Amino acid sequence: MTLKTDPPSKPGALTPFPEGPALIPALVDHRSSQDADRVAVRYPLPETGRYVDIKWGQLGSAIDNEAWRLADKLGVRHSSEETSKVVGVLSRSDAGYLVTIYALQKLGHIPLLLSTRNSHSAIVNLLKVTEAHAILTDATNHDEAIASARDAGLDAVYDVAKPPASDLVIENRKQFPFKLSWDEECDRTAMILHTSGSTGLPKPVSLTPRFFLKQFYYPEKFIAKYNGLSVLATLPLFHGSGVALTRNALLWLGWTVMFPDPSRPVNAGSLIQLCQTSDAPDIVIGAPSVIEEVESLPGGPAVMRGRRFWFFVGAPVPPHLGDHLVEENIPFLAMLGATEIGQMNVLEPDGRSPQDWNYHEIRPDLDIVLEPRGPSPGEGPFELIILAKDGWRPGTVNIRMGGREGYATSDLYSKHPSHPRLFKHVGRADDVIVLSNGEKTLSRAIEIPMEEDSHVKNAIAFGTGRQQNGVLVMPTERYAIDPADETALANFRNTIWPAVERANKQNPSHSQVWKEMILVTTPGKDLPRTDKGSVKRKLALELYAREIDELYLAAETLVSDTLAPLPAELRVQGLTQFFQQVAEEAMARPLAPEDDVFSCGMDSLKAIFVRNTLISALRRDTRTKDLSGKVPQNFVFLYTTPQSMAEAVQQLVETGTLADSGDESPEQHAQIVNDVVQTWTSEFPPRPAQLTPDSGEGEVVILTGSTGSLGTFILHTLLLDSRVQKVYAFNRKGSSASVVRQMQSYQDRGLEVDVLRRAESTQRLAFYDVDLAAPNLGLEDQVFANVHASTTAIIHNAWALNFNWTLATFVPVHITGLRRLVDFAITSPRATPPSIAFTSSIASAGAMTGVPVPETPLEDPAACLPQGYARSKFVGERILAIAAERAGLQTLSFRIGQIAGDSVHGIWNTSDNVPILVRGSQELGFLPSDWPPVAAWCPVDYVARTVVDACLANPGVQGARTYHIAQPKPTPWAQLTPVLQREVKSVTGQELEVVPMREWLDRLSASGQSPDTNPAVRLLQFFENSLAGRGIRCRLALERTQEVSPALREVPYIDDDLLCKFIGYWKSTGYLRKD
Repeated sequence: MTLKTDPPSKPGALTPFPEGPALIPALVDHRSSQDADRVAVRYPLPETGRYVDIKWGQLGSAIDNEAWRLADKLGVRHSSEETSKVVGVLSRSDAGYLVTIYALQKLGHIPLLLSTRNSHSAIVNLLKVTEAHAILTDATNHDEAIASARDAGLDAVYDVAKPPASDLVIENRKQFPFKLSWDEECDRTAMILHTSGSTGLPKPVSLTPRFFLKQFYYPEKFIAKYNGLSVLATLPLFHGSGVALTRNALLWLGWTVMFPDPSRPVNAGSLIQLCQTSDAPDIVIGAPSVIEEVESLPGGPAVMRGRRFWFFVGAPVPPHLGDHLVEENIPFLAMLGATEIGQMNVLEPDGRSPQDWNYHEIRPDLDIVLEPRGPSPGEGPFELIILAKDGWRPGTVNIRMGGREGYATSDLYSKHPSHPRLFKHVGRADDVIVLSNGEKTLSRAIEIPMEEDSHVKNAIAFGTGRQQNGVLVMPTERYAIDPADETALANFRNTIWPAVERANKQNPSHSQVWKEMILVTTPGKDLPRTDKGSVKRKLALELYAREIDELYLAAETLVSDTLAPLPAELRVQGLTQFFQQVAEEAMARPLAPEDDVFSCGMDSLKAIFVRNTLISALRRDTRTKDLSGKVPQNFVFLYTTPQSMAEAVQQLVETGTLADSGDESPEQHAQIVNDVVQTWTSEFPPRPAQLTPDSGEGEVVILTGSTGSLGTFILHTLLLDSRVQKVYAFNRKGSSASVVRQMQSYQDRGLEVDVLRRAESTQRLAFYDVDLAAPNLGLEDQVFANVHASTTAIIHNAWALNFNWTLATFVPVHITGLRRLVDFAITSPRATPPSIAFTSSIASAGAMTGVPVPETPLEDPAACLPQGYARSKFVGERILAIAAERAGLQTLSFRIGQIAGDSVHGIWNTSDNVPILVRGSQELGFLPSDWPPVAAWCPVDYVARTVVDACLANPGVQGARTYHIAQPKPTPWAQLTPVLQREVKSVTGQELEVVPMREWLDRLSASGQSPDTNPAVRLLQFFENSLAGRGIRCRLALERTQEVSPALREVPYIDDDLLCKFIGYWKSTGYLRKD
């Protein structure tokens, strides 16, 4: 399809290679000497996530250094008469992995690239059949490498190379000599990859230098068109496409290869984050399942249009996705390839229209045969077979035609109706199932073990495009059942389960079949068959398409049908074993009581299975049958270990509730809060005996939670304030580096990214991933010491907004983290300890009525709402007030009301209750007339400025100060309803009808709409509580805060223009439907 052709300035063309073919090490040496100053590789630093550039000269030097290091361990092959050594590489994929591959080849040895996803038996088998000499590994895979080496009879396990240092000095390069020649080496094995193992154990695929030179097809015009671009290589280097595309990009295309952080999964969110930063790549290579999700997330379409193109590899592009990208003019290329061949298609074939994106031109330099595989020889489909040519042969030979070796790809194609050179991929001759994430399963590897069972006549595996595999089973006549009989169905599944288990043991984890994913044929609905009696697979699955769809829908209500009843004693010990059994069944792996299930492979579908199984067990037990309705939807996400699940259920049994219900007596409520306050304020550390004088050079501020909405605006305000010398941004570890998340947050909110870049480049801003509940806040000793000695102020903004959590849930991380920061401030070596500010909530005083809440610390827990979030904020305020009194700290607590979107762009998170109310009104066609009574919303940019105003006022003054941030000039709701009626139409295009809130809630309750369609359904109870007066009832006094904060005095009220900004943003994201 048409791609962008107007790139920014870029380096010149690569220096041409010398005439004639050459071995990879020689080509690498050429690049590192002739293109030494050209950037070859970029990778993120683990400490900051910032990308660093490695030039070709540095890369070559790093390869030489690694070759010298490994030479002492593995020896060197100086001539072709000497024997090569196979060396396994089992490691995460990063720049160090790349250095290791090329260093081994420079030694004359053969890298065996092992997938880290392989089973232990697969790794051992590959090491044995290739007669490997040693394994190179990293810390993550060290234990598996040791065990595999032992079982394969090896005793040599060494470390892989580290990524090249960005300050590597090439003038000190000690070049490693490479003397092997093309003529003697071109047909010897230079690298070993392996198949995926879909049909059993993975098989090695040996590749030669001659193979490498035929592995790709890049016409000169393609190279010139995209010279100098950067490409994010999301595929691991042990993947055939991953290692080939990386090598080709470096050596022939002149692209800079960017590696993602190997410690974090590559997903749609992390791709969007990276592509919205200054480090954004020009090209992204990845599997369709990941890239497809990018387009569906906020900011995704803009990110996709911003790339030169997206490069799909590893699985077919789903037709709906390709068609959509064409319609949206998002550039992309799709590569056909195989480990045994390399690239098989022309990437930009002449004469192909954009709408024919899913038709491919096979490379003209390949000698191909299109072998008919359909009912009529001339109509197709055709299997693509590639024959050896001019000394080149495929990596695997599985066929001979006319005396020539070849490779039958098992890929089936149909011809274009009018373009003779174009073909569409239509499937696999060997019926490989390709899941939505690109993982492959050979259907016969599931079916054959099942059909060996006497109860099974036919088994047909399915799952292409789905998240997991299923299997359609036709029983033998003797054991036929009616699947509508649930008892008979359960018994039949149990009967054939040993055969399924045999299949599961032979297949990789992604190919496993759950018992509940066995679909049994219906009597009288016979499977279509050929004349020979075999099942017509495609027609059979089409016949049962409705049942298959229903099976996947039912997967969300799965319950174990083999689970034992609840233990005799409903205590933690027995319940822990119960949950271990359930979780182990879901994940097919053993678990310890304290194992975090999400760290062990739990996903949302399995979490549903665990919760559903618990509810089923509770219902079946007479002691607990009335408690099943009290298990929250997010039970597994709240209690993430078997032991914590057991403790929760014991609490449920003993108290009848899992969360603070708000039904406690005032005395019980006070006791819950005061007990936690007492625990965390019983004693404080002393101030240091030796103190250093204050420097007076400006404020050095720790900001926690900088990447969220409020945190981003606080950070931006700090960076614009000349009184602030430095900011330490503390954030919990995420799927991407903090700086990447921060950059995305800036872009998402329309802030000046250059402010962030300048602050980071001048070291005025430093990002740290922290664990506030850990010693030293999770920082290294030296880093902690430097931060501790320099900090003058702390703004603690990191707090979970979860109204389902109990106060106890906030203690391990949030309350503990706050107290660690208090201790950090008290033990500061500075003469004046840092102030500590806490972004609290109006909920901490939400139960107060009558006069406005004073801007002072509160001691009586009766002031706060009786729910976990409000209690946690109240406890936080009390800890600071007591610390100020007993330890002499300066503390600030900010009780913050409803935060709205910003005043400039109107960007307001759609997870807040106000946008949900508006969306719910659009779906219902009705708008409340009397709720909320007033729009007391304060734009987030003014909230942030108020926090900074107060924090930087009167530095060094001891004592506890309390500030309130809320809209000083609330707007009557009735004044805004006409604007909403004008700007937001119902889903049928009609004007919203204004009705009382009571009627609106009744209509919502009776609508029968799902939460996905109408998110207001999720907040039905919240709205009911608010209408009944069980929500926040207080008004906040603002006078003291307005005295110290010009920002709060200047807050704009919610008028028509600002409301239209909010609505415009919600429409722009697709959250609200446009007129």
